[in-house]
Amino acid sequence: MIFLKKYWIKLTLTLLILCYSIYFSWFTVLRYQTLYASYFDLGIMHQTVFNTYKALQTGDYSRFLEFTDPLGSSQIKRMAFHNDIILALLAPFYFFSSTPATLLVIQTLVVAFGAWAVFLISQTVFEKLKYKDVLSLTFGFSYLMNPVLQRANIYDFHAVTLATTLLLFMFYFWLKKRYYLSFLFLILSLMTKEQVSLTTAFFGLYVLYSSSLSRSSSRFHSNDKVFSLTVLITSVVWFIGSIFVVIPYFRGGHHFALARYSDFGDTPSNVLLGFFKNPLTIIQRVFHPDTYRYLLFLLGPVGFLSLLSLPVFLIATPEFAINLLSKNWNMRNVIYQYTAVIQPFIFISAIYGAKAVIDYAKKRHNLKFIEKYIAIYILLATLIFAVWKGPLPFSFEKNIHPFVYPQEERVIVREWAAKLKNDNVSVTTTGQLSPFFTNRRYFYNFSPDYHLADYVVLRLNEIYNYPEKKILIPVYEQLVRDPNYMPVYQVENFEVYKKIK
Repeated sequence: MIFLKKYWIKLTLTLLILCYSIYFSWFTVLRYQTLYASYFDLGIMHQTVFNTYKALQTGDYSRFLEFTDPLGSSQIKRMAFHNDIILALLAPFYFFSSTPATLLVIQTLVVAFGAWAVFLISQTVFEKLKYKDVLSLTFGFSYLMNPVLQRANIYDFHAVTLATTLLLFMFYFWLKKRYYLSFLFLILSLMTKEQVSLTTAFFGLYVLYSSSLSRSSSRFHSNDKVFSLTVLITSVVWFIGSIFVVIPYFRGGHHFALARYSDFGDTPSNVLLGFFKNPLTIIQRVFHPDTYRYLLFLLGPVGFLSLLSLPVFLIATPEFAINLLSKNWNMRNVIYQYTAVIQPFIFISAIYGAKAVIDYAKKRHNLKFIEKYIAIYILLATLIFAVWKGPLPFSFEKNIHPFVYPQEERVIVREWAAKLKNDNVSVTTTGQLSPFFTNRRYFYNFSPDYHLADYVVLRLNEIYNYPEKKILIPVYEQLVRDPNYMPVYQVENFEVYKKIK
């Protein structure tokens, strides 16, 4: 009977993961096909992975992790912007299909599989509870229905979004004392973005703290200490190497994101020191009204239970600091990828928070059904925020544009993408057309550097109606007068120009 119960619980979770995978794979691919994705960042990521795939296919390793500078016109390595070299591990999948859809499906599948990690962590934490399976399934469902996670999934492709699942498995395998597997997921997590190493360093501190409280055997106690020091050293070395060596080497200067922290300094070292010298600025940023809204949507879907397990919750402190102290207010917006490193520890701390409530209620008040009440509470919190803030069709803020309002030019774009599929042809396009044309070595986002391209492919509404119109309109007018280019295709909102000289 117990076996059948576990079988149905796992089958239910598998079906939930399958439903999530099918819907969001379909939705994200449809979003790209109907021209709602963009150069920032699907086009950029696609060109990087495509060039790496070509390096593997042709043996021309100068193309490995190469793409065209989105802020210039030269060919650069991905590490000039971010040390998210996990992109190289995705390139072999392009042997099956070398389109942006491959990245979108991989991202969805990896994110969805994180529900298994949440389930397994819950099973471990609730191991001695009667209703551990129900609670574990509830947390798995909460993970898949989390609006913040879903929005990060649909907003193009980012390597760091994969970190959510990777960090969850890192924590799970540490819980099970399978240190080598935990370390493997640590390395994979580090490869998704350079600052992830700060959070994993805090994970190392947490392991050290946890081992000091542990009553387990001396062997496990000793292994935990060795593991924690290994995690700490690896994380610190990765961060220092990324920020002070790798990125400056490929960029020829400091990390571009330092501009977001210019109130604190103009170099990595000065920014770190500036955090201690400018406490008033930190207070103003952290206690800004937007912060409360930010925390509401992060913590609300798990019923704020994360706050009942502060040691685990605080593992995400570095990522919170990166987001809250930035001048880029998008970083505290829950619809982008900036929450990806925080999400694992919100869920893990919520699991421990639920366990703390259950233990307290049973010991102090002898509440026999507290486990069921907690499961219902989590379920209600999840559904409330899913309806309020989620992107699904039943939500108040539903994202249904790709299948209700597909862009009219989508068919023409695919036709021209097929005509210009030659990897040796250089192309420049406006932003939302770019994912269709970045499967080549040389691609230029439409700008004054358009003259470097063999073909110019444009949607006029992106020139005249988008925020960059003050820059793009003069460039377009120059293109129309340019004797080196001739129009080869023109309809109401779509034009193609070919270089003739």
